[in-house]
Amino acid sequence: MHPGLAEPATKEEWRRYLTATPPPAPDMPSPTEYHDMSSVARAQFNRARKAHHSAGVLVRTPDIERLHYELHRRLDVNRYQPAGARRGKVIDGPPTTGKSTLVKLFAADYENELRETEPERFVTDEGQEFVRDYVPVVYISIQAQTTPKDLSIAIADFLMQPYRKSATKSEITTLVLRAMRIVGTELVIIDDAHFLDVSLKEGKVANDHLKYLANYTAATFVYTGHDLEEGGLFLEGSAKSRATQTAGRNDLHRVTPFSIGTPAQAKEWVGVIASMEAALLLYQHQPGSLTRHHGRYLHERTGGSIASLSSLIRESAIEAVNSGAEAITREVMDRVTVDKSAAEHFEKATKLRTRKRNPPPARPGRAVEAPA
Repeated sequence: MHPGLAEPATKEEWRRYLTATPPPAPDMPSPTEYHDMSSVARAQFNRARKAHHSAGVLVRTPDIERLHYELHRRLDVNRYQPAGARRGKVIDGPPTTGKSTLVKLFAADYENELRETEPERFVTDEGQEFVRDYVPVVYISIQAQTTPKDLSIAIADFLMQPYRKSATKSEITTLVLRAMRIVGTELVIIDDAHFLDVSLKEGKVANDHLKYLANYTAATFVYTGHDLEEGGLFLEGSAKSRATQTAGRNDLHRVTPFSIGTPAQAKEWVGVIASMEAALLLYQHQPGSLTRHHGRYLHERTGGSIASLSSLIRESAIEAVNSGAEAITREVMDRVTVDKSAAEHFEKATKLRTRKRNPPPARPGRAVEAPA
């Protein structure tokens, strides 16, 4: 058993991400067998249970399936398109709505499918003029105030291409464009694109750089981030009238928190909870109790964020093991802290519910006599 993987920054780390498997669920001994275990055996078993809970369950929601279908179709359209920039996709949504997870999941599915259906493309060309190492996916997670040169450096680092520290933006960009053509890159993901420096001056430069990369790479570009529609990825500077070519070449997919305002929405939310609950390995947990009794509470605690929900359920499961409660109850979940955004949503929901239950007394008005 090994710790979880960090965000992949090179092609080798990406390949480890592709082949990584979550810790297996241990076989559950009977309650009597569990009670009779030695302290060492029980600690080992609990460690295996907590590892399983830590990994959690990746739920493929209808929105994820729909987006993955659209991305596959876009790649099929672009794959043999004549020279020139391909149409891409921008995935926009608030933090903790699972954008990074869903785009990495798609990229992993896409590359693993290629490895199954076209394995000959992954054989390196030893002894040729260069060693061709087929890299269909380039995944870049960028940092705050990333400049166009920083972006090219990140791609070079992912492809493990050496470059001089004194190299210019143009030199590094030329290097990575040549490398991506050689290794046959088909999909470029720029995660957290809101970190691109899109100030009034740099906004146009960043957009021009993205346009240049897309023009000279036979790849489909996918961007994720939040507030991208209002930022410099779609606008040169801050004037809304100056839509960029980046906006013209990419369509926008919005990812939003789950809502429970309609029966259909509530059913989808409960389905996500049920998928996570089914993976629990706890002796006293009543199957289905989270969906039957705590669906609205979980929505209030997490603001409908799938990332916050996953974190709350996974940590509550580990707390249930550590405390001996052996069930995820309201009391156990109340002991687990959530991210700031989810906590603020829960505070607002609690205040609103309190006001509805205890409305302020009506102000006394002047009495009006009934007509005789």
